Amino acid sequence: MHVFLPCPPGPFRALSVASAIAVLSCLVINPARADDTQAIPVTAIAAHTETLDRVINGIGTVAPLQSVTVRPRIDGQVVEAPFTEGQMVQKGSVLLKLDDRELISAVNSAKAKKAQDEAQLQNAQSDAQRYASLASKGAASTSTMEEKNALSQQYAAAVQYDDAMIKSAETQLGFATIVAPFTGRTGFRQVDVGSVISASSTSGIVTVTQMDPIAVSFVAPGDRFEEIRDALEKGIAEVTLTSTDGTRTLAKGKLTTMDNAVDATNGSIHLKATFDNKNGSLWPGLPVATTLTVDKVKGVVVPDKALARGRDGLYAYVVGKDGKVSKRTVQTAFVTDARALVKSGIGDGDQVVMDGQSRIGDGETVTVTPWTGSPTGELAEKASQ
Repeated sequence: MHVFLPCPPGPFRALSVASAIAVLSCLVINPARADDTQAIPVTAIAAHTETLDRVINGIGTVAPLQSVTVRPRIDGQVVEAPFTEGQMVQKGSVLLKLDDRELISAVNSAKAKKAQDEAQLQNAQSDAQRYASLASKGAASTSTMEEKNALSQQYAAAVQYDDAMIKSAETQLGFATIVAPFTGRTGFRQVDVGSVISASSTSGIVTVTQMDPIAVSFVAPGDRFEEIRDALEKGIAEVTLTSTDGTRTLAKGKLTTMDNAVDATNGSIHLKATFDNKNGSLWPGLPVATTLTVDKVKGVVVPDKALARGRDGLYAYVVGKDGKVSKRTVQTAFVTDARALVKSGIGDGDQVVMDGQSRIGDGETVTVTPWTGSPTGELAEKASQ
């Protein structure tokens, strides 16, 4: 039973003791006026069932799949270098030409020797056929016929040798034109037109580096190799690259290689992922942040910000239909991008308090404003500071 005491009208001026007591009694024991200030403003978000990636975060380095220092295979003088430093060259593009006049002469000489031996071969074959016919009629000795056959075979072998010499000379002539072994970007040129280069040179002509596709080398904790191996076998081992300050997503690709042993010195395992790099956002040697997906789990997901830690573990406030909050103990499986996958404590569709947890307690009445923040965006903002 409530007792209602009338409040004295008018503004508060100098009051008698009795009037002051009446005013205080009105404010303390008149619940109708107290109830108006009990609802506490909070923001809340609805928990949803979705698929969340379980990930391993790390740091890696961009590394080309192929990088070759092009070297000459013969000695010679450079007569042409039709490329510029830093140019993208296609596989088979000419990088350097050497003086090939002597090599062309060697090819022509080998071909002339073959023609000479072919003429002698034809003559020897004709003699062998003629003496074979005479021997069958008894007009020539068998030994003479065998000599002619042997001479014919000798010239046939000489023609085969000439063919080999022609191929060798043509190969040497091909070495006078140096081409790109694959499509890639050239580095600094080490020779100029007019330079005399040697096959024994260690400096090379230019370095060609493959830019697309490109790889990233990184490490992960060795005790998680089973998760990584299973994800690789299932084809879900995706890797997302971001800048080291966390402000930009650079590329998305696939894990392609896992090392065959865990490094005993630091307990990590070496991994390699491959990425398309048509826009050139990845550069060899660039440090990047890596996010490796090792599993995809479906469940109730809430922003990690909605969970608070108490003496008994994680908890959250859930707003009921009557506008009152209930404090619930929460268990999570993992957190990815500031979103937590809940195992127990929160159900699909529950309104979970995001801001204002410190001002409320179990069973208190609240007024709810929908929360519109972005957990991922907040992380990016913090990372950029």
